[in-house]
Amino acid sequence: MRKYLCFFLFLFSSFMVWAQNTPAEVAIKDKLDKFSLTSNIDPKQKEARLLELKAESEKLGYDLGILISGNYLIKLYGRQYRYKEQLRLGDQLKKVAKNKKDTYGYISGIYQSTSLALGYLGLNDASLKDLKKAISYAETIEDRDTRLYQLSVCYENMALNYELKRGGDINLLRDSLLYTYKKSLEMAKQVSDNSEAIRKNVKYDHIAYTYMRLGMLYLEPEDTKENLESAEKYLLEGLKIHESKKYEIPADNRIMMLNQVSWLYLEKKEYHKSIDYAERALKLENVNKNPAHRVESFEFLADSYREIGDKEKSGFYMDKYTYLKDSLSLAEKKEADITMKKMVKEVNDENKQSSKKQWMITGILALIAGLITAILWRKKNKALRKKYEEMLVNLKNEKKDQVEETSEETDLDNTGEESNDDLQSVIDKNILSPDTEAKIQKKLTAFEKSEKYLKKDLTISSLAVQLNTNTKYLSEVIKNKKFQNFNHYINSLRINYIVHKLYNEPKYREYKISYLAEECGFASPQVFVIAFKKINGLPPSYFIQNLKEDKVNILISEDSLL
Repeated sequence: MRKYLCFFLFLFSSFMVWAQNTPAEVAIKDKLDKFSLTSNIDPKQKEARLLELKAESEKLGYDLGILISGNYLIKLYGRQYRYKEQLRLGDQLKKVAKNKKDTYGYISGIYQSTSLALGYLGLNDASLKDLKKAISYAETIEDRDTRLYQLSVCYENMALNYELKRGGDINLLRDSLLYTYKKSLEMAKQVSDNSEAIRKNVKYDHIAYTYMRLGMLYLEPEDTKENLESAEKYLLEGLKIHESKKYEIPADNRIMMLNQVSWLYLEKKEYHKSIDYAERALKLENVNKNPAHRVESFEFLADSYREIGDKEKSGFYMDKYTYLKDSLSLAEKKEADITMKKMVKEVNDENKQSSKKQWMITGILALIAGLITAILWRKKNKALRKKYEEMLVNLKNEKKDQVEETSEETDLDNTGEESNDDLQSVIDKNILSPDTEAKIQKKLTAFEKSEKYLKKDLTISSLAVQLNTNTKYLSEVIKNKKFQNFNHYINSLRINYIVHKLYNEPKYREYKISYLAEECGFASPQVFVIAFKKINGLPPSYFIQNLKEDKVNILISEDSLL
């Protein structure tokens, strides 16, 4: 009797499953399952096919098909940085998901995607709200592997949320970021390689991405030896997964990984390696178009070629980087504005039954937005003004008499030369003696007054020849006494030169940035602007404009004219 009862229950459950899913719905589900197993599909073809399956599901009223195809689509848009479309689709899918159980993890995935999109657009509170919703859905997933994977992604997104809104020193959030990324990694590794729900390719793509984020975490602060070693360890672990033939990693993620490895070797001063990985990323991006990755490759190539002295290629990639960066920034700003307006409109729509309340909320939102904009603008302007005033104070406190002593000029070429025998003796011992260090430092002082640093073709080798020393000793003295590397040292001298020209001679304030860059020895206006801002904390245009508005002129006393 018991056997018959079990058989009856089996038939009944099979009938219920069949009754719940029509043949057309089963066909859509099969197509989506097969679709998830293929990774090397052109993004445009992938989008078109998913939109088609989503439309078929909507026509049948097949909610699961809508959620699955929508989840794949929303992640595709995220990889292409199409945040506006991501959020618009997310709103549709959230309505379909309302009051449903997240059996397969698709709903959690949808909220994860919208959370990231909001975060990248700077809407951090809304981003965190969607992320918490994603976690609450993920915790209810019955399948262990699916639950672990979705929670792992949520932890990773939590770390990204921290990074996007920190707005300051990464060291302040280092412990929290390390914890969340490592927690994400721990959960992902627990997912079975034989899981039917989470494919091996998906698991290891996620693990590689988390290794990459950990590596980037160590690249952002000061590039100490320990930080670079940690960054290299994590990035190469991720790269190993990408280069393994065991897994199929999406091209977009491979491009991202190659760029971060390029960044690593740029920081390690292994410039040819940096160039190699950036060029590999560009080659792959040429087939799988993504301007956000392309702009990173341009930046690393420009910096690496500059460091090895190839000014032509450095300038070529810097021009491409600047143009594309400006275009992307403008596009992101437009998307953020559209999203903010949409959110305000939604608040208004929800409260349209009470016009008084509607106008009150709209007014408050507008007031808050205006206040926040004003506060941020004022804060930024105040910080720039403070930097500007500090520069003026420093300039006013310097001695007005800039006449160079001829004895110090002579130091650059003649005074304090080591004999060849003495120099060779020191080289043989591989020791920089205090006496030699003092002589080189004295010659550097004369060099700083000579304005020979304005020559465009100046290198550490040519300067070492001028100072009758070698590049190793010169580099060590600059590092120990000037607390900079050679490039930063020369840039500081050049920027200081042009700052004094702008301050002392009003005619310079009328010149174009390109002329000022040429005047003080920079290869391009872009490099000049970056160096000026890095050294002084404000762009040259701001400094010039305020000098004009404040009508700053140096009043030269009679004594200074004597």
